[in-house]
Amino acid sequence: MITCTEFIPLYSEFFKYLEEREGHDAVLEYWYHISDTSIGDKTNPNSMAYHCDRLGGYDGSAKYWSHTTTEEACDTYGITNNEKGYRFSIMRYCPSRGMLNSLKHIEPYYDYCEHCKIIYSRVLEKYGIVYERNQSEVANARCSSVLYRADNPPDFDIHNLTDEDLERMANEPGAKVTECKREGKKYLHRDFHLLGDNALSYCGMKYGDEAVIGFLTSYVKNFYAPQIAEIHEKGLVRLKEWIENIYEVEEASDVLHTELSGDVLTVTIDKSPVIEFMHTLNQKPGKYYIEQTRTLYKAIADECGFKFNLEYYNEDGATKFSFSK
Repeated sequence: MITCTEFIPLYSEFFKYLEEREGHDAVLEYWYHISDTSIGDKTNPNSMAYHCDRLGGYDGSAKYWSHTTTEEACDTYGITNNEKGYRFSIMRYCPSRGMLNSLKHIEPYYDYCEHCKIIYSRVLEKYGIVYERNQSEVANARCSSVLYRADNPPDFDIHNLTDEDLERMANEPGAKVTECKREGKKYLHRDFHLLGDNALSYCGMKYGDEAVIGFLTSYVKNFYAPQIAEIHEKGLVRLKEWIENIYEVEEASDVLHTELSGDVLTVTIDKSPVIEFMHTLNQKPGKYYIEQTRTLYKAIADECGFKFNLEYYNEDGATKFSFSK
């Protein structure tokens, strides 16, 4: 399983993969796909389109973002003025981009943050809402945005706001200031599991089964290089600790059972917490979700000089596999 906390590097690496295959237009095409099939999925009660359909674009998007920014443990400052008809927000720190920036062994996709602008604006324009972003500071995990109805643009330029402008805006009639701090929040946005599954489905749809296996194998070698080095050094006991940590992060340790006996590590999972979560949102895993077990752990084993055996993998994600020297 790729944890939802590790989805962002997967996203970034998949953008690189698409560009290497067919150029930046292929990345844009994928962003449109995400917008239409995920952010714009009206059957998913966590999607933006679901809320916008029920509350309108202006209020629906606010409800959507209140959920996502909380689960992503974002640090935000906002000014909403319903009299003037805008909602302005500063992402003072984006933990997702911050995670990418903190990685020493892989580089973020150079245009990574542009996907936010495209996937959201594409949905919101269908509800008469304009979504503008200032991305001049994304390299520092910081950005700002404004929402407004297409027929009522705000009286400021989001790209040239000063501290004095923000103070004036905060004190205007009808203004409401909100702040959301990171302290006390856990970065655990399970909706990312759906986007990770979506990426593999898209890869398979565009390029076939072997491309999915090839991409995931390359991702494992690149992203998990530090863990692979540790497993090389400490052996199966470190692999056992690593898998246990994955399920601890996902708050799903209760479904995981590991047994290290001599030169064999056996892993049994009662059910997939991801598939169970998907079902609560009227979703189901795609054809390639199994590869987050089969291909991922085989690639880890191959890199570490172990044999990997997948004994079974059931529809609900219950699985049993082993590693041996």
